[in-house]
Amino acid sequence: MKLFVTGATGFLGRAVVDACLAEGHQVRAMVRDPHHRLPEAVDAVHVGFEEGGRLREALAGCEAVLHLAGKVSRDPADAGAMHWIHVEATQMLLDAIKDVGKVRFILASTSGTIAVSENKRRRPARESDRPPFEVIGKWPYYTSKLLQEQEVMRRNHHGEIEAVTLNPSLLLGPGDERLSSTTDVLNILNRRVSAVTDGTVAMVDVRDCAPAFVRALTDGRPGEKYLLNGANMSVRVFVERVCTAGDVPIPKLRLPGKWALAGAKLLDGLAHATDRTPAMDPTSVEISNHHWDCDAKKASAELGFVARDPQETINGTVRFLEKKGLFRRV
Repeated sequence: MKLFVTGATGFLGRAVVDACLAEGHQVRAMVRDPHHRLPEAVDAVHVGFEEGGRLREALAGCEAVLHLAGKVSRDPADAGAMHWIHVEATQMLLDAIKDVGKVRFILASTSGTIAVSENKRRRPARESDRPPFEVIGKWPYYTSKLLQEQEVMRRNHHGEIEAVTLNPSLLLGPGDERLSSTTDVLNILNRRVSAVTDGTVAMVDVRDCAPAFVRALTDGRPGEKYLLNGANMSVRVFVERVCTAGDVPIPKLRLPGKWALAGAKLLDGLAHATDRTPAMDPTSVEISNHHWDCDAKKASAELGFVARDPQETINGTVRFLEKKGLFRRV
C-alpha cells in the first residue's frame, strides 16, 4: 500500500514509518526539514499544510494517510501553536484529501481525550466513555486534540474519508529525540520531582504502538477509536520504577493534590521572580494528580495490539536518556 505520512520524523512517527516499511508498504513522508534523517526507502516531500496545490500533488496516488504530526506541550503559551497544528492544519490536510479522492485516514490522537478524571474510577476508561470536557478544557493540548478528533470524525461521517483514531497513553521507550513524551522521566531522574501526588499514570511503549498503526490500515473499523495502553499504575509506583531503573533516590514526600499544586504555584512564582527555572511547573503537578488509567482490550482484539512488560519500557527510556547525555548515574 502507498502511504502518506505526516509527523514522520517525530517520536511516534519514526517508529510507525519503520513498522510500515517492515511490512512492505511504500512511504511518502511530509517533512519540514530538508535535512531529515529518515530511511532511504522513504520518499520525503518538503511541503507545508498550507500549500494546498503542492499538498494535493504530494497526496496523489496514496491509498492511505497516517496523520501523526502534532505538538505536545503543557505550556499555556503554546495554545495557539497546538490549535494550529492539531485543528487548522488537519482541516487543510482533509481539504486536500477531498480533492484527491477517498482514502483510509489513520489519526494519532491521545488517550487524554477519553481517559482522564479528577477522581479514581471504578474501572479503567474505555473508548465508549464520554469525553471529559470539564477536565481537559483546562489544558490546551488535550482540548485541541479533541477538536481534531471531532473534525476527523465529522469528515468520516460525511463519507469523505475512512477514518480510524488511535489513542496512545503516555508514550515511552527509546528514541524520543525531542523529549516530546519523556520529559517526566527525565525530571524524575534529575531529581526535579521531590514529592509524589495521588494520581495514576497510563503508559505505553512506542515500539508496541507502531504495529497497531500498521494493522489499523487494514483492520481498523472506520469511525472507531482504539486506546493503546501498556500499563496503569499509581504516580508513586511509576516514580519508584523510574528511580530504580536510574539508580536515583526515591522521593519520600507524598502530598495530596491541593497541597502539591499550591506548592508548585508558589515555587513557580518565586522562580519567575528571580529569573530561575521552576523545579516543576504547576500544570505538570496538576496533571499528575489526575487519573489516566485506560483499557486497551479493544485494540488487542481488533488490531493485535500487544504490550510488553512496563519495566522493560521504563528501562529502555532511561537507557536512551543516559546515552544522550541527559542524565548521569551518581
